[in-house]
Amino acid sequence: MIFKRKKPPVCCFLLAVSAVFFLSRCETSGSLTRKRIKAVEKGLLKTVVFKGMTPERMKLSERMQFYRVPGVSIAVIDKHAVEWAKGYGEERAGAGIPVKPDTLFQAASVSQSVTALEVMRLVEQGEVLLDKDVNRQLRSWNLPKSSVMNGENVTPRFLLSHTAGLASFKISGYPPAKPMPALIDILRGRTPSSSPGVYVYEKPGTQMRYAELGYAVLQQLVEDIEERPFHGLMKTAVLDPLRMAQSTFEVPLPDIFRTRAAAGHDRQGDPLEGGWFHYPVAAASGLWSTPSDIARFAIDVMVTGLGRSRTIITPESIRVMLTPQLRGTGFGFEINGKGKNMSFLQRGENEGFQCCLVAYPSLGQGAVIMVNSDNGGYLIDEILRSISDAYKWPDFIPTTKTYYRLDPSIYARYEGIYELNPDYRLEITHEDYYLIVQPTGQAPTRFFVESPTRFFSVDPYTEIRFLKDETGRVAGLELTQRGQTSRARKID
Repeated sequence: MIFKRKKPPVCCFLLAVSAVFFLSRCETSGSLTRKRIKAVEKGLLKTVVFKGMTPERMKLSERMQFYRVPGVSIAVIDKHAVEWAKGYGEERAGAGIPVKPDTLFQAASVSQSVTALEVMRLVEQGEVLLDKDVNRQLRSWNLPKSSVMNGENVTPRFLLSHTAGLASFKISGYPPAKPMPALIDILRGRTPSSSPGVYVYEKPGTQMRYAELGYAVLQQLVEDIEERPFHGLMKTAVLDPLRMAQSTFEVPLPDIFRTRAAAGHDRQGDPLEGGWFHYPVAAASGLWSTPSDIARFAIDVMVTGLGRSRTIITPESIRVMLTPQLRGTGFGFEINGKGKNMSFLQRGENEGFQCCLVAYPSLGQGAVIMVNSDNGGYLIDEILRSISDAYKWPDFIPTTKTYYRLDPSIYARYEGIYELNPDYRLEITHEDYYLIVQPTGQAPTRFFVESPTRFFSVDPYTEIRFLKDETGRVAGLELTQRGQTSRARKID
């Protein structure tokens, strides 16, 4: 006897299909995130790829060891939300305390991005006049006048965009064991401050020169207007509305946050004495935060600028912040790209800490990376290239270069010893088609040909340009690392 199987009712079949589709969709969303995390963790990329070669993909854990970076924290944004956040390594080398997503790091110059939001809030309220003389708005101190101003005033707009004509000066941090100057000491350049004081060195609005002292002036302006300490008004006006609960502008760091704060480390991987330096100009470099908190700030800037919400200021004010002034500098941000590929970026570097924030408003994507090491810049760049590759960003793509070979006599001209300072020299020899550069106390590095006078290394990416005197003899070189150029003279 043959029994016929009854067909299930159509409604049951549709329910089953719907359930499978729903579950698979949830799994796909989660698996996509896991896939991206894995791609980022195992896909770090160097600056340069040689033509015809497959890019080498490196593990985050291995590159942390290579650069002697104890701890890394990352938050990645997708669809205008934090898609994932993870910590790697240790808060303090050898202490065994893991970095977690809520571990605090110094945000350095990212402090300026958050400060700019508060200044624009006061602009909207009519308390700060963006294009008027800042001296007419300050109450407790005034910026000294200078003949180079040539009738032009320093305005909040110029201060926000580093175009006020102030000296390109990074305000020092202060070890816990040393006296920390008050803001007014830094503005006036008096003991115990290491600052030269605030002076105008060139006509405002004509050049972009990174000057943290401009944000010292802005901090004084905001405190004069609000008549209360900077850290308190920033908490009330910005941090709390953006749900940045793990962030503070208070200097020194209050006890409530100290147990979750990472220690800074030098280039050798050793912890700073006392854990970190204090940065009294909080508006310029004093923020402590986490990648997730800074990502929330970036998300608010993105969605407000797109006109989708308003938490603190209007979309119009956000667009003013993101409008390039000179050399692509906005208010607290570097502005890159156009249209859907437009992005805002800010990097930060304090003693023992480095970080980076990048966001693409139209793509709804971005990332915040924070590390507790002076060597962190190179690692951050490699992580950015890994994230860019995983999320298909238009930027942070390795540069393709071609192997070149010069006549052996040209390499021989560059051999010798070059002195950057009495304690740091470069000994240069050559083999085959590359130079070998041996820095004082460091491993030798291969430098490949860019042109007859320019060479570069791949790991980490560094550039050398040889300099000649009027007779054509090699007299020295310029060494460029991550935008910083130093000169060395040939002594042998």
